[in-house]
Amino acid sequence: MKQILYIFILLSILAACSNEERLDVLQGEGTLVVSDLSLQRAARSSVMTRNAVDPDLAVEILASDGNVYRGYKYAAGEALPDKFSLIPADYTLHAYSENAATWQTENDGRGAAVYEVREAFSVQPDWVTYLNVQVPMINYGVTYSVPERFSEWFPTCEFTVSGDGRSCQITPDQAAYFDPSNAEGFSFSLHLVNTDGEVYDLETQTYESPKAGLLYNVTYTFSSDDDPTKLVIGISYDDTYEEIVSEVTLY
Repeated sequence: MKQILYIFILLSILAACSNEERLDVLQGEGTLVVSDLSLQRAARSSVMTRNAVDPDLAVEILASDGNVYRGYKYAAGEALPDKFSLIPADYTLHAYSENAATWQTENDGRGAAVYEVREAFSVQPDWVTYLNVQVPMINYGVTYSVPERFSEWFPTCEFTVSGDGRSCQITPDQAAYFDPSNAEGFSFSLHLVNTDGEVYDLETQTYESPKAGLLYNVTYTFSSDDDPTKLVIGISYDDTYEEIVSEVTLY
């Protein structure tokens, strides 16, 4: 009799568990998998592997009211879970650089790139949502280049770029970053001293209405091969070239 009672109790427990599982399915949550979250590098595309989250990005999942959902907030470099369980609703994935307040003063005043995106998505019950997001740069950068052997004619070469109230000198292997909301754009100049000690200060040029997400390269090229007396000044970005000054005579 006791054995029959034990069996009856066991069957009752299993039935209850089965009902609970069925209830979970009816009220099932959806799943989010962040399959790719990578920086959209200026002038080149970035291909990442599955579940690759760039370590420079902080990530949070926001509910429709704008608040972080279930504490899903992760600092840059912090590992994300393989998947997120979310009730069926609309959400926003917010990925961003954590240097939003300090980027202009970084790198000795040259600034740093800042990335941010807000990607809306929806979750359906018992369904897996995959997100593959490129995070754009929200400021812009400026570099410069000179011809090969330029230092043989001009051992002193100083490039100065100014924008959003800041001014800094950079070398050809450095970049300066600025806020695109500045209506005046950026200006730049070149200070040269040749091997005879003669000084040349090229007239300051201004580039108006730069766009976020681009890396602008100010290019100085000789107007003819091996002629160090004339320079052509241009701007290149995103496979585009614009001629700023057709020819500048140095001497």
